[in-house]
Amino acid sequence: MAGETATGTSGGQASPRPGGAFLVAPAAVGDIPTPERLNEDQRAIRKAAATLVEREALPRREALEAKDYAAHRALLAILGRDGFLGIDVPEAFGGVGLDKTTSVAVTEAVAAAGSFAVTFSAHTGIGTLPLVFFGTDEQRARYLPGLAAGTTVAAYALTEPGAGSDAQAIRTRATRQPDGSWRLDGSKQFITNAGFADLFTVYAKVDGEQFTAFLVERGTPGLEIGPEERKLGIHGTSTCPLTFDGAVVPAGNLLGEIGKGHRVAFNVLNVGRFKLAAAALGAMKPALRIATAYASERRAFGRAIGEFPLVAGKLAELAVRTYITESVVYRIAGLIDARLEGAEAAGPDGVRIALEELAVECSIAKVLASEELDATVDELVQVHGGYGYLEDYPAAQAYRDARINRIWEGTNEINRLLIPGTLLKRAMSGRLDLLGPARRAQEALLAGPSSDASGPGGPLAAEHRLVDGLRQATLLLAGAAVQRFGAALEEQQEVLAGLADLAIALLALETVVVRAEQAATEAPARADDHLLLARLAVADRIGPAELTARTLAASVAEGDDARLLQAGLRRLLRADPVDRVPLARRVAASVRAAGGYPV
Repeated sequence: MAGETATGTSGGQASPRPGGAFLVAPAAVGDIPTPERLNEDQRAIRKAAATLVEREALPRREALEAKDYAAHRALLAILGRDGFLGIDVPEAFGGVGLDKTTSVAVTEAVAAAGSFAVTFSAHTGIGTLPLVFFGTDEQRARYLPGLAAGTTVAAYALTEPGAGSDAQAIRTRATRQPDGSWRLDGSKQFITNAGFADLFTVYAKVDGEQFTAFLVERGTPGLEIGPEERKLGIHGTSTCPLTFDGAVVPAGNLLGEIGKGHRVAFNVLNVGRFKLAAAALGAMKPALRIATAYASERRAFGRAIGEFPLVAGKLAELAVRTYITESVVYRIAGLIDARLEGAEAAGPDGVRIALEELAVECSIAKVLASEELDATVDELVQVHGGYGYLEDYPAAQAYRDARINRIWEGTNEINRLLIPGTLLKRAMSGRLDLLGPARRAQEALLAGPSSDASGPGGPLAAEHRLVDGLRQATLLLAGAAVQRFGAALEEQQEVLAGLADLAIALLALETVVVRAEQAATEAPARADDHLLLARLAVADRIGPAELTARTLAASVAEGDDARLLQAGLRRLLRADPVDRVPLARRVAASVRAAGGYPV
């Protein structure tokens, strides 16, 4: 599934669009990677993964949720035997070396396995990817075959009791020994899979200064694994602290370069954030299916509760949330595949550059998916009524398990700051032409209303216009924020968070609108459902986006400038009233007919 491309000015081969390009230029219909473009092999792999979860994971669910780590390891070995742990691992090192779109499809399928899905994701994602992307050939040959087979279990140890979001503040210390080995002293907190992991990627500061990554095996003298944490959700997963008291690591277990561990940590976290979004998507679809089944079976006042408009409206809402999340996740998967194509041949620097390019999109995916999932499981409980509050029903576990996603892989607050912060840094360095489009948007604002009615036509013409208006509004506000605050903008966290919310809304709404138009040729049998979902998505979200924009305008401008900006925002985001009732009822009917997600 190809990623979005931009044709070079030399007339040569098209190249992938730069990260953040969605903010400065629209995506053309036909350019966005979608789930409809999955090829036969990718569909077969996704189906096989889902079948394996149903056959092997669900019967073990009670043991998996009870922290039976023998059951977790056994299931990992089964997945490894069938190739599902090695999707991201090169064939030369025991994996199957497939693309990130296939990896997303597998992650989405495994998400139905409850707490085990976290075990799986921590192992295949942040546990294995540091070695895949940054390990030497010797390190990869030593460890990756076992990780791909599931006979070796991986964990990732970055967070400390006093260093979470501020990863550079870690205090674990690495001291070089006379024989070239390393002594580690310090502690780590909240380490997933720690209770039974065999290999840890551990971050420490060489001589207390240089942020560096190390590979540490279980059983290393001086490494102590603490007791299991008692958690709100994901009860079946292992989460333990680690203590290093003179733990000696061989010289050959230095991962990457001394002082450049941040490149390993942050780029692996970029992919981790994206994979978290894929896992959240995988949890949303079962939630919608369970809500639909319950609404069809539960009767009140002589009919199924799903026939009542307010309950049916919830089913429609869950379908729209799932559609938005799925669209964004698969679009970014295509972008990552396009960036990584050929990057591995350039070594760790090539991979690092490719992953850094899409840091903004990965943060957007993480924030969007985690919050859409939270809203989804909240309504899942509500559809079940009192039964949703009982642990004997699946809604309660889904509700508890979803909450962690807004915290790990960088809190949503941190990711909201990263989105505009990264975009503005790229603009200031000339890496992304953000200020030019912002200046042109400001000039258009001063010129007054335009009579130019050009733009995409078709059934979603109004939605296209609103998406473009949202893009111009975001550029205007970003430019005004830079003008008012300059370098001090990084201290204006409320403004940065507001800009992030606009960027998230823009990427989400552009993606669903373009996907729905592409569905006319990519999924003609379901094209009407795509159009309904896209129209409802825009109708429900353009109002909150406008409120965010107008609130920001009061923070980034004063006096006449503020009044002019407010008037421009009203013009850019002016929408004809949309009667969402018939739209939602039609979506709900499709959901009930499909027994869940309708496309």
